[in-house]
Amino acid sequence: MGWIHEDSSSTHEAGFVAVFDDGAESRGQTTVNGVVHEIVGESGENRPSAEVVGWLLRCHCRSTFPAPSSWDDPDRWARCPSKTLEDLPRKRVFAPDDEIADIAFRGDVVEAAQAVWMREHVIPHGCIDAIRRAAIARRAAETQLDEAVAIARQLGRSWTDIGRAAGMTRQSANERWRHRT
Repeated sequence: MGWIHEDSSSTHEAGFVAVFDDGAESRGQTTVNGVVHEIVGESGENRPSAEVVGWLLRCHCRSTFPAPSSWDDPDRWARCPSKTLEDLPRKRVFAPDDEIADIAFRGDVVEAAQAVWMREHVIPHGCIDAIRRAAIARRAAETQLDEAVAIARQLGRSWTDIGRAAGMTRQSANERWRHRT
């Protein structure tokens, strides 16, 4: 698609999808008689790129936790009719008919889109993944601790020794693990 961000639990691949006035989305591009066209719909219909009215910023996500998903910027990036009306922070992009296909390679547009993608999707997604990873690690550590306490008790270690090793009092250790050993 365009840009990739990977972390320890997910991969995000984002880029622009050209959109037409009727809401149809491009699936790719082709050239017909020297003119760039967008491939639209399951039938593979070709429409001139000059008819593009804007772009969706879309991310395809693959994660180790939920099933693969996607994210769309809720605001469509609008194609504006002149360079003077372009306003990238407001997601207004000037693209002459012969440059529609190149919008995903224009440095200033890419920089603005990547900033939105990171701020609105990748970073928040990463926070949730970090919580999931920490919760899994905590559960694993608690299981490991329970197993270590059970072995210590089987070997005759006192609640005082166990509590001290776990960073708690003898009484707290006894209350926590007495029914598990």
